[in-house]
Formats: sequence, structure tokens, C-alpha cells
Amino acid sequence: MKRVFCLGLLIFLSLSLICGSVVRSEQAGTIEEQRLKEIEKELAQNKQKLEKAKKEEQAVLGRLVVIKTELTKTKTNLNLTQNKITVNEKKIGTLASEIRELEQALSTKQSRLRQRLVEVYKNSSLNYFQLLLTAESMSDFFNRLYFFRKIVEFDSELMMAVRTDFQKSTQKKQLLQSKTKEIKSLAEEISQKKQEITKQASEKSQVYEQLKVRRKTYEAKIAELGKSSKDLEVLILKKAAGSRDGVVRGSGQLTWPLIGKITSRFGWRRHPLWGRRDFHTGVDIAAKYGTPIKAADSGEVIFAGWWDGYGKAIVINHGHSISTVYGHQSRLYKKVGDTVVKGQVIGLVGSTGYSTGPHLHFEVRLKGKPQDPMPYLPK
Repeated sequence: MKRVFCLGLLIFLSLSLICGSVVRSEQAGTIEEQRLKEIEKELAQNKQKLEKAKKEEQAVLGRLVVIKTELTKTKTNLNLTQNKITVNEKKIGTLASEIRELEQALSTKQSRLRQRLVEVYKNSSLNYFQLLLTAESMSDFFNRLYFFRKIVEFDSELMMAVRTDFQKSTQKKQLLQSKTKEIKSLAEEISQKKQEITKQASEKSQVYEQLKVRRKTYEAKIAELGKSSKDLEVLILKKAAGSRDGVVRGSGQLTWPLIGKITSRFGWRRHPLWGRRDFHTGVDIAAKYGTPIKAADSGEVIFAGWWDGYGKAIVINHGHSISTVYGHQSRLYKKVGDTVVKGQVIGLVGSTGYSTGPHLHFEVRLKGKPQDPMPYLPK
């Protein structure tokens, strides 16, 4: 009787341990799923913040382009104005030299004219009758008359020359004043443009610093989300390993998830958003919003949701240690645990996550590591 009791107690304890293990396993699975949901929620929130920051960065870049254009235009105008000043300075120098020469010639002629006026004044009583009366002969009279007329003509020409030189000197002085005024105006203009350039350069520097700060913020956020992505990748691989026995295995020969132009291939490239070199882990296939995306091979969906820069994404385990990733979708038609067959529509093309426009980011992974998809796809 005692032996039967002990045997019953042993069976009861064994069952309790088994049930406890199952409960803990179920609880662990629930915690894992809850953590996955929290990561997806956090990534979705960060996505919204980054989308807003990305738009702000585009606005800053646009302003920077405008400032550069304005700066280039202002510098060009500054050079033109400086050239005008140089040309006018040369003209002013030439005018000043010409005015000095005119004033010297005018001074000489004015002196000669004053002497002639004095002589004329002293001999003002001289007339034709005196010339006639004092002449020794008619021939002498006409000779005296001829020379008298020549003196008058000379005096007239001298007066005309003095008047002409005076007018030229006055005109050149007026032109000199005009050029001096113009050069003063140009100097003020060039001073104003220099101030504009200084202001624009300062603004450009501020915008550039803002851009650098934003870029560092992006990089920090990318690093932070990258860690979440890695954690999520580990979680996905664990799920793939856990479902290995029951997974629907594909043929191993993939087909194109959609037909379109490849805009970015596998390997190193300059990121279209961040402008820095990074390793592209798949291929980008251009397509319109809402274009159906098909499973590249049969398998089991081991991830469906938001995945960092991939946006809305689906991961399919095809067995043979091969999985495929479909990123930036606008809508997901499958959930975790769903079985898909090759060519079945799993979602629609979008531009979620880190994306510059509608396209499909397609990856092939071998044991969780990204591979060049091209050798796996039909030519």
C-alpha cells in the first residue's frame, strides 16, 4: 500500500514539473511576442519622427542651395561693380590730366589776351584816318591796314581759343564731377554687396552647422535603430530555427518578386538620403505605388511588420537556410506563421521606412546574412 502511494506521488510530481515547464515555455513565447510588438511600435514611432526630420533636412538643403545661388550671383555682381569702378578710376585719371593741360593752355592764352587788351586800350585812338594821314604813301597805308587787320584777326582768334578752352575745361570738370559721383555711388553699392555677402555667408554657415547637427542626430538614430534591427534579426532567426521542422520548403530557385527597373544593386553605394557610403544589402526595384509583390519562393512568413529603415516588411523562410526580405511596402497581406507559395501576392509596393520613392527593397539571406540576389534570380 505504501509502495503504491509513493509511486502515485512520484507520477504527480513528474506531471507537475512537465506542466510547469509547458507554462513557462508558453509564458516565454508570450513575452517574446510582446517584446516584438513593443519593438515594432517603437520603430513605428521613430519612423514618424525620422520622416518629419527628413522633410526638415530637405527644407534645409533646399535653403542651402538657394543661399549658394544668391551668394554666387552677389559675387558676380560684386566683380562687375568692381570692374566699373576700375574703368571709371582710369577715366577720372585721364580727365584730370586733360583738365590740367587745358588749364595750363588756358592760363597762357589768357595772359596773352590780357596783354593784347592792354595794348589795344593804349592804342584805342588809332583809326583808319590816322593810318592814312601818317602813311607816307598809299602803298604804306594798305600795308599798315593789312597788318592792323591781321592783329585784329589774331586777337579774335585768341579770344575764341580762350573761350573754347574754357568751355572744354568746364565740360571736362562737369564730367569729372559726374564720374566722381558715380564712383562714389558704386563704392557704396560695393560696400552694401560686401555686407550682403557677409550676411549670406554667415547664414550659409549657420545652415551648414544646422545640417551637421541634424546629420549627427540621424546617424545616432540610425545606430540606435540599427541595434533594434539586429535584435529583431536575431529574433527572426530564432523563429526560423524554431519552425525548421514544420517549414514549407521552397524549390531553391527564386523568381522575381515583381518586374521593374533595378535602380540600386547589391554592394557599396552612396546612400540616396544620407549622402554617405553604406553597404546596400539587397536590390531596389522601381515600381508604382500599389504594385503587387509576389513571394520569390514557397515558404513560411517569419516576420511581418515594421522593421526599422525597411518600413513595412515581410521575411519569408524558404528552408535550405534561405530567406527573402521584402521592404518599403505600403500594405502587408501576410502575417507571421502564414504559409505562402511561389508567386503568391504578399503585399503592395510603397515607400515606407528610409525611402526616396516607391520601390521594392528585395534581399536574399543565407543563414541570416545578406547575399547578392542576382545569382538566385532568373536571368
